[in-house]
Amino acid sequence: MGDKPSEAPEDLSNSITYEVLDGKIARITLNRPHRKNAIVTPDMNEMLQAAFERAQDDDDIKVVILGGVGTDFCSGEDTRKMPIESFGLKKGGRLGQSKRMRGIRKLLDTTLNGTIWGDKVVIVAAQGAVLGQGFSFAMTADLLILAEDAYVARRQSRIGFAGFETQLPMTLLRLGFNRGMEILLTGRKMSAQELKEWGVANSVVPAEMLADEALRYARAVAANSTDGLMLGKRALQQFYHGLGIGAFVNFATMAHPLFTNMVWREDETNFLKERDKVGGREAMNNVNKVWEDLGFG
Repeated sequence: MGDKPSEAPEDLSNSITYEVLDGKIARITLNRPHRKNAIVTPDMNEMLQAAFERAQDDDDIKVVILGGVGTDFCSGEDTRKMPIESFGLKKGGRLGQSKRMRGIRKLLDTTLNGTIWGDKVVIVAAQGAVLGQGFSFAMTADLLILAEDAYVARRQSRIGFAGFETQLPMTLLRLGFNRGMEILLTGRKMSAQELKEWGVANSVVPAEMLADEALRYARAVAANSTDGLMLGKRALQQFYHGLGIGAFVNFATMAHPLFTNMVWREDETNFLKERDKVGGREAMNNVNKVWEDLGFG
């Protein structure tokens, strides 16, 4: 997560990598370990979308592994430039709802067109922090492989999105209604072992075995017929449509912009204002302390 805004623009050209394994498996990797693979919006989102589209368009690819370099899979969006700021919001200013709605739709597409609406099976292989957009990938992947040190959380719940999540239906499907609402209302961390016990993680292994375990699962998927796998994904998408998940995504493009119109009471912490005063990391620590003191780490 970020501190105060950096002056020099970062070279992000290699922040997303793509490789083909066994001729049938695409591996997309977040490659920004010095920032715990925090996503810089919109640059890295667009690069992720291009990587997923490359896999979708390659008829030889049957399955995609999404992973991250370093100690953490993804620590969320880089708080030095929040999504709303990438849509055009300036400090102390206002931004038209049309730009917000268009911006969040494009942002959601960069995730969902590769996962739930994509034609290829997606395996997320995650270690360390699985937060923010990392959380979204974990909730929308077809299979989830975790390292023993992985922890998953929806920290945005604590900065104004309590009970709301752009992937809310998928989160409730994955975690179950009671556990899902607990996570969305408290933002607490879920350990890899918890997710294994709940039947959410398909496998939990030591960090040094994560890549091999993800590849083992990918090879098992790739042993199926190409046409059969795509038919299976389309069947799953039909199920999602029947549940109204597509409709909820449309609602999310309208609900998300309301975040910056919220009224904060005197005893409530406005994360964006706090970030401008003390930096993103300290602001997030201050926000998290409220829940940690109550036992929701």
